[in-house]
Amino acid sequence: MKLISRLLYLPVAGMLMLGSCAKNESESYDKFEDQALAAWIKQNHEELEHNLQSEGGYYVDIIEAGDADASVIRDQDCWVRFDFSGRDLNGNIVLTRRAAEAKLVNTFTRYTHYVPFYRYCGATNTSLLEGSYLAMRNVLHLGTEYAEQRGLDPEFKLRVGSKIRLYMPSRIVGSSGVEGDGGYEGQYSLSSKRPFIVEMEILSMVENPLEFEGSEVDSFCQANGGLWLYTEEGDEAGSSKIPTGYDDENHPYKLRDKGYRWVSACDTLAQVYVDVLFDPTKSDAAENDYLTFEFPIRDEEGNSLGDSPRYETGFAPYDGSNLEQEIAEALKERFHADADYVHPGVDHPDADSVGMSGEAKIWYIGRFLDGFIFDTNIDEVKEIIYGEVASEGSALTYTPEKDQSSLITAFYYTIPNLLYGQWAEFVTISSQAYGATGRSGSTTTSGGSSGYTSSYLDYLNYYNYYNSYYGNSYYGSYYDNYYYNYYNSYYYNYGYNTSTTTETTTSVLTEIPPYTPLIFQIYIEPADE
Repeated sequence: MKLISRLLYLPVAGMLMLGSCAKNESESYDKFEDQALAAWIKQNHEELEHNLQSEGGYYVDIIEAGDADASVIRDQDCWVRFDFSGRDLNGNIVLTRRAAEAKLVNTFTRYTHYVPFYRYCGATNTSLLEGSYLAMRNVLHLGTEYAEQRGLDPEFKLRVGSKIRLYMPSRIVGSSGVEGDGGYEGQYSLSSKRPFIVEMEILSMVENPLEFEGSEVDSFCQANGGLWLYTEEGDEAGSSKIPTGYDDENHPYKLRDKGYRWVSACDTLAQVYVDVLFDPTKSDAAENDYLTFEFPIRDEEGNSLGDSPRYETGFAPYDGSNLEQEIAEALKERFHADADYVHPGVDHPDADSVGMSGEAKIWYIGRFLDGFIFDTNIDEVKEIIYGEVASEGSALTYTPEKDQSSLITAFYYTIPNLLYGQWAEFVTISSQAYGATGRSGSTTTSGGSSGYTSSYLDYLNYYNYYNSYYGNSYYGSYYDNYYYNYYNSYYYNYGYNTSTTTETTTSVLTEIPPYTPLIFQIYIEPADE
């Protein structure tokens, strides 16, 4: 009865303190949360008790130390590419960048590019979760016994290859909790005032993302058919002035025979390159270099680290199957089933080009350099990639001189030189696409209920707080059991409906990370079609 009496009177005490300043309330809440988190660590991970970080009040577990010779993150302002997964203290996944985890909890979507996070980490935090930022920028202080047992420096610093797990109080997680978006959602969202477990692995660091991205694009083109530059001077090896006519030996239609697949879109714009002989319907993918490419990986110094395969998650459609041949067959059937079809650029170099004032009707497939398709307006491709189509796509109408601001800038520099009835592909750096900010992914649900989360308890009711917070059976589980039915349609309504208790439609917009090069494979519909 004494325990019950204390619980009953604690809320009254809280009411008497309403006149106190907000700072005191926050400090009191932080005190109780720290005590509860410390108790949870002692019960579940006693070996981490002395790995408490004074700045932030979080605990750290070093899973892998990383490359001892690699640069330390805190020593420079840089962009960091890191893989991560976030959970609540019960182990429920809150958000993840990992396809296998998403598949495990039934939140996997074909519209999501499951790749590492890419964010700036500098002297001032601009976009990182506060706890992750603190771990990257500070020296991590490890308990002496813990460090000795693992052969670690007790003053540990994160670097490339480091893999760690953080147990963070809510004050360095976010005032509104945590929720995945754009297809990176987990089983639940994390309500406010809840601790958070983050596992992250540092994969690479980039000091100058513009320079690094440019080297990525150049390396990609060089490794996939060769690159010829059109420049104003045209006096360097592998370059020339823009050809004045088809008879010029450096005309883009003739350079393929000389071993160059990609050419500059113009002589004043860097790193927007066009392949004018791309034709996905021309032959079998196994024999057609128009359909295949590899992406050479390089470190921050530009050293080659080998080749990366096309994007593969282990799940359909990116599961090692012959995806490109399926797409090629669908495009051939859709646009020109005639086996003798050849686009005008090959046999008729003087055919009408779009020019600045012409109207181009564009069918496109948008990809990342690893082959992942993030957008398309071709129904047959949507069905192959996403599994179902709810609304028909339509040609993208584009007149360069009138519509230059309606599409990414790279279209303005590539479309005018293409011919009606032509296939082509171009690769562009982000400054001519989505830039330094990229495009955030998002998930929107309409027409139904998405469940609810429990509100947090009175901050002074410590016993109630402790039990419900950390899963003690006395007060039951902290989380109400609800399930989001995510990912049932695609951006621009490329999807389908599903029902739970009510009918809902969920749209997922694919994330485009900052400083991300893109490939567009396009078909310019003839004017008379």
